Amino acid sequence: MTATDRPFGLNNLAYQILGVVTRLPRSGYDIVKQLEHFRPAKTSQVYPTLSKLESAGLVSAEDVEQLGRPNKKVYSATEAGRQALIDWIGTEPEAPYSRDDFLTMIYSGWLASPDEVRVLVDGKIVRLDRQIAQMQSDIARLVALHPQEMHDPGHWRFYRNSLLNRRLMVAQAERVWCLSLLYQLSGATDD
Repeated sequence: MTATDRPFGLNNLAYQILGVVTRLPRSGYDIVKQLEHFRPAKTSQVYPTLSKLESAGLVSAEDVEQLGRPNKKVYSATEAGRQALIDWIGTEPEAPYSRDDFLTMIYSGWLASPDEVRVLVDGKIVRLDRQIAQMQSDIARLVALHPQEMHDPGHWRFYRNSLLNRRLMVAQAERVWCLSLLYQLSGATDD
C-alpha cells in the first residue's frame, strides 16, 4: 500500500502522529517532542497534518484551559483513527530516508586532510557518547517505572522500549564504525 492507496491519502507523518496520540492525548508541541524519538518533525509539518487528521475524523481535539496562557488543543485518536493505524501496520513500509550531514562530509573527506577528518570523527564520537548515555538513562528510567509493561507486547511501552534499544544499538554500532575509521586514518599522513 503506497501513500496514495492509503485511506484518506495519509502520509507516514500522519500515521506517526496517530501512533503518538493513540497512546496518550497530546498537544501539538508534545507531539513534536514525542516524534523526536524516531522521526523528527517540525511544528510547521505537524499542525497541518493534525488539521487533516481532524477533518478526516481520525483525531479529535479538546481545548484545555491554561492559567495565564492561551488555551491549548489536546489531540486524541478517534476509534476511526485507531483503526486506520491498525490497518496501516503490516503494510509495505516505504524505504527509509535519512539525511546525515556527517556522512556527506565523510563522503567528501578525501578533499580535506586526514587530521581534519579525524577532528570531525572525534566530534561525532563525543556526540554519540552523549546520545548513548542519554538513551541508556531513558531505558533505565522506563524499565524502573514500568517493569511489567516492558514484558507485555500488548502495551505500547513494550514497543517504545524496543525502539529505544534499537536506537541505542544503532548509535553504538556507529560509534564502533567511527573508531574503525579513526584507526584507518591513523596510518594516513598529511601530504
